Amino acid sequence: MNTLKIFVVSLVVAVPLAAQDLPPADMAAGELARSRACVAPLTGMARLDVALAPLAVRAERIRALNQAMVLEDSSAVVPFDADDSADRMVQEWFASDGVLALRYVEARDDAINDQRRVEREAVRDRLREELQAVGARGQEMIAQASETTAGGQDCEGAILVRPVVLEVCAAQGLTGPVCDGAAAPEGNGPGEYVFVGSADELWDVEEFRPWSNPMPLSVTPEGGLGGGRTMARARRGNVVALVGLGSLIRPRSEMSAEEITEFDANLDSLGFTFDHPGFVMAPAIDLQIGILGRLGGETHYLLHFGDLSAPAEQVVWEGPAVDRGPIQALFPAPPGALVRLAAGEALSLTAVKVTEGAEEAEAVFTLSFTPVNQARAASSLLGYMAGGQLGRDLAALVPPTEGVGG
Repeated sequence: MNTLKIFVVSLVVAVPLAAQDLPPADMAAGELARSRACVAPLTGMARLDVALAPLAVRAERIRALNQAMVLEDSSAVVPFDADDSADRMVQEWFASDGVLALRYVEARDDAINDQRRVEREAVRDRLREELQAVGARGQEMIAQASETTAGGQDCEGAILVRPVVLEVCAAQGLTGPVCDGAAAPEGNGPGEYVFVGSADELWDVEEFRPWSNPMPLSVTPEGGLGGGRTMARARRGNVVALVGLGSLIRPRSEMSAEEITEFDANLDSLGFTFDHPGFVMAPAIDLQIGILGRLGGETHYLLHFGDLSAPAEQVVWEGPAVDRGPIQALFPAPPGALVRLAAGEALSLTAVKVTEGAEEAEAVFTLSFTPVNQARAASSLLGYMAGGQLGRDLAALVPPTEGVGG
C-alpha cells in the first residue's frame, strides 16, 4: 500500500525500563531447541558449500574470460588452460582477432571490424551459455540437497549452545565443521561458528555497529536502487536488529491522486525538494528484527527514543509480537523523529508485554542502538534529500519519460 501513513502510537501506557540483566523467560528453551535443530542442516549446508565450490570457481573463470574479451586484454586471464574448452575458445579468439585487427589497421575496411564484432559476440554467447549451464547445475545440486539443508535459514549466523551441539553430533554420528567447532577447545575452533556454554550465556553476548556513512543513490547489480541510506545494528544473543534511515520511493503511476498529494504535501511541510515526474518520495525508517518468536510473553515491539516514560512522544513505531520471525517494517519517518535522529538522540527497540487494563506495560527486553556516527550520518543524508540532490541522482539513474507524471 502506497498511502503515506505516519505511525500513530496506540500504546499509551508507560513502560518502566528496568535493568535487562536476566534473559527473557522463554529464551533458553527456544535457543536449546534451535541449537538442537541446527546441527543437521548446518552440516548439510557445509557439505553443499564444498560441492558447489568448483562451480563457483568455474563461474568466476568464465566471467573473467568474458571481461578480458570486452576489454580486449588477455593479461588478467593468462596463461590459458589448454585442457579447458572455454580457455581454448577465448585463446583462439584472441589470436584470430589480433590478425583481424592488424588487417583493419592496414586496410581501414569497416567490413573487417564488422567481422571482428560478429566473431567476438559469437564467442561471448558461448561463454554465456556455459555460465548458464554452470548456474543450472548449481541450482540442481541445491535442490537435491534440500532435504539435508531444510531449516537452515534459522541457523545461519546464530550462536549455538556447545553442549547441545556435541550431544546431537554424537547421537546422530554427524561430522563436519559445526561438530568440529563445538569439539574444539574454546576459542580454538575453525571460526565459522560461534558457541556458548549454556543458553543463558547467550544474553551476555552483545554487539553494536555504528551508523554507516550514507552513499549517493546507485543501481545495484540486480538492477534495483541502492545507496541513499544509513544503518545501525544491535545484537543481544541471537536477537539481531537493524534500523535504517533512507527514502521511500514509489512510482506515481501506481498511486492515486490523493496519495500523491499526501506525499508531496509531506515534503513541502519538511521543506524538502524532490523533482521527478515519475516518482514520489518520503524520508523513511526501516526496521529489521531477526528473532525466532516471543522470548518472554511480549505482545508488542516498540522502536523509540528515551526511556518510554512518555510513549506517545517517544515511540516511533509499534508492531505486534509474532510467534515466528523475522519482522520487517518500512514507514515514512515522523518529522519529529528526523529532528531527533539528526541531533544524535539514540534509538532503542523494546519488547513489551501489555496486559489489558494495566496502567503500565512490562518491558521484556531492550536492544539499544549506538548513537556513534548517527548525527553526522543522519544530517548528511537529510541534507542530501532536502537539497534536491537525491531527486537529481534518481533522475540521472531513471531518466524522466516524456508524458510521465502529472
